[in-house]
Amino acid sequence: MAKDEKYKWDLSAGIYPNIDPHSKIKHQIIHDYIRSYITVVMSNQMIPRIGINIVDGFCGGGVYKDDWGRRDHYGSPIIAIEAVQETVAEINIQRNMPREVLAQYFFIDIKKANIDYLKAVLATKGHGHRLDKDIYALRARFTNALPSVIKKIKDFKFSERSLFLLDQYAYKDVPFSSIRTIFNSLTNAEVLLTFNVDSLIDYLSERDENKKALQNIDLEKYIPWEKLRSFKATMRHEWQHLIQRFLAEGILKESGADFMTVFFITPGGPNPRAYWFIHLAKSYRANAVMKEIHWRYGNNFSHSMTPSLFVGYDTNKDIQITDQHAFGFGDEHNFCGVTSKRIEVELSEVLPRKIYDQPQLSFEQMMMGMANHTMADEAIVKQSLHGPIMNGDIEVFDKNSRTKRRKGSSIKSSDIIIPSQQRTMFFTR
Repeated sequence: MAKDEKYKWDLSAGIYPNIDPHSKIKHQIIHDYIRSYITVVMSNQMIPRIGINIVDGFCGGGVYKDDWGRRDHYGSPIIAIEAVQETVAEINIQRNMPREVLAQYFFIDIKKANIDYLKAVLATKGHGHRLDKDIYALRARFTNALPSVIKKIKDFKFSERSLFLLDQYAYKDVPFSSIRTIFNSLTNAEVLLTFNVDSLIDYLSERDENKKALQNIDLEKYIPWEKLRSFKATMRHEWQHLIQRFLAEGILKESGADFMTVFFITPGGPNPRAYWFIHLAKSYRANAVMKEIHWRYGNNFSHSMTPSLFVGYDTNKDIQITDQHAFGFGDEHNFCGVTSKRIEVELSEVLPRKIYDQPQLSFEQMMMGMANHTMADEAIVKQSLHGPIMNGDIEVFDKNSRTKRRKGSSIKSSDIIIPSQQRTMFFTR
């Protein structure tokens, strides 16, 4: 069953779909990121207000059945509105002069039935009076609506700051030329994109129609078509991981973003098809915040991009869904510790060599240079530098060269990392 058939809303019949566990994880990431986004932007207590635009390009009807129909789960439009409200309330605790987040919301769906249902949900949640004021529910194909949405954002006097939520039905609904248009047109834009990578790879072949599908989304030139048959014959499973690398490279280049992080999500079932939940941004800080959230919800990882491991969520490894803890499989709780330790070990060997090749980098400059090549967040990288500091392989000073750091966890963004004057045997081999 296609995704757009599975998720059906019908207001007159009172029909709305069930929510799957993997979609709830995606919604939780959206909720947490909006809250973190506003908190980080307003971390300076003297900022009185900010503007933000949230664009949901495939919004659906706004509500799902959860827990086998016993309760409702609200979709990304309501999640976005309430995440902003929650964060505003939190940042104004014990303040005499309230600070504001002035938001515009654009909820877009190609199906009239979905928009009609969403409007009813918005009214039920007390937001009906805001329609066509700061909430816009638009029946349109996302790519067709994009030019007018961009114009509306540019006319918004408070900010062009924008978060696009593009939970597309397939890998081919949003060409990367459209995403590049977003980044070229708007200051401080970010994109969260669903990309059905397994579905794409499953049907990858040298047939003209297959090439055309990738050409339509601007990724055709990143696939080594002439080698595809050889890869499948000689590499069996590994060829799929190789194609993932080509696709990841193409997505970053064609999107026009500077930073990308990938969270893979695997639905439940015996033969699930995984998809990527991709965050694209021009800002390193945005990338760093999203990585922290990915680690919060990851319970699995892929070896395919080592040392840039893909962190992700696998429904079949969620003991709250599968009840595997009853059978002695509770070790999944150790995912973050085991995985982060592995990356720490890898980076503790790789980074000192890079520091010798390119000395006098600040910690933030180093992180920016490696952001697209590792899923390690700042905390993991700092910990990976602890051993080299203790062993005397590298030295870390504050930006004024007055304070020398004694442990990795104390490193600040502006600190300078330099090779030790006394090279160890490790670096002379």
